[in-house]
Amino acid sequence: MKKSLSLLSVFFVFLAMGFGDAAGQLVSVVEKAFSISPFMASFVSFAGMIMFGVLSVPTGVWQSKIGKKKMLTIGLILFLIGAVLPIMAFNFPIILLAVLLMGAGATILQVSGNPMMRDVSPEGQYSSMLSFAQSVKAIGTLSTSLIIVLIGTALMKYGWFSFTPEGAAEPVNMGFRILFPIFAGVLLLTLIMVLAFVPNKNEGSDEKPTTLGNCLKALGNPYILMMFFGIFFYCGAEASMFNRIPSVLMEGNPTVTAAWGNIVLIIALFVGRFLGGVCLRYIKPNTFLLITILVSLLGNILLFMPYNACTTWLSFILIGIGFANIFPLIFSICVDKMPEKTNEISGLMTTAIVGAAFVPVITGAAANANPKYAFIVTIVCLLYVAFVWFKNNTAKAND
Repeated sequence: MKKSLSLLSVFFVFLAMGFGDAAGQLVSVVEKAFSISPFMASFVSFAGMIMFGVLSVPTGVWQSKIGKKKMLTIGLILFLIGAVLPIMAFNFPIILLAVLLMGAGATILQVSGNPMMRDVSPEGQYSSMLSFAQSVKAIGTLSTSLIIVLIGTALMKYGWFSFTPEGAAEPVNMGFRILFPIFAGVLLLTLIMVLAFVPNKNEGSDEKPTTLGNCLKALGNPYILMMFFGIFFYCGAEASMFNRIPSVLMEGNPTVTAAWGNIVLIIALFVGRFLGGVCLRYIKPNTFLLITILVSLLGNILLFMPYNACTTWLSFILIGIGFANIFPLIFSICVDKMPEKTNEISGLMTTAIVGAAFVPVITGAAANANPKYAFIVTIVCLLYVAFVWFKNNTAKAND
């Protein structure tokens, strides 16, 4: 019973991780709410993403000394503080600080939650449980969009969370404010569950503590470096897809609400991760990685066809299902091959998420020349992931 509660608690941690994706979804609504420039609004996304580059490796180092449970607790507390701040005061600087703290919390949860899932998973089911957990994370991500689109809009109709700026003709929708009390409630529940049910294994008691030098040395390992860039390019491809899908819909049919493209992609990610958790009970992780790569490539290739509603929406679904399990597969394959370097790998692989900040710049530049060229970049990213599969299929890791 206690083991089941431990597993459920870690699933809640992954749900909270999904809330961390709110930063990118808040950019447009914050821009309109506070009447600021797109450049200023972009700092909301930057504040959330920068923490993955800053905190991931230090978290892995500290985690090896105090244990994963304590790191999860610290991450949840930071995340909770970030969610509470906009409830107490609401302005653009507070939103930036809140997203920064939420990004810091999400980073710590990523570094600690992925290996913690290995501790609470049944024997031999780590890859499967991690895919299930990523599907739960997708629920957190999807809930952000749905709360903004559905609940926030409904509240505005009743005059809640809206105001009319001086000189403005229409009220501004501030319905996204409801996100923060909802986040705070779920985070508080998750914190209580982690404290009560998650095992307290202090890695520092029976393993040599991880240091910054160890992390840098681990990154010098050709196998770990290869896996690092696998996640870097995958995260870049996923972020690029979220950026470019609305433009595909607007190009084909200007009347389509572009946000629905991303919602469909998130739903496909959720379905793909859930199905991945089932399939990985019967299929080896490296074999399943090849399947996901092929499905992703097919979805990307369909985007090069002339606009057609059927093929366009099918491509979004295939991309979401294909992308769904790449991160947990690369992560779990790497950890399973080098379990003695779990903390270093966790910190480094979470740092690799910053690919989501860099690759979209390249896809954006490519799209300036031709909107279709952006998907050439995502295909190149997927071909690198295919290279990762090939090396795992033919060679052993170098120790």
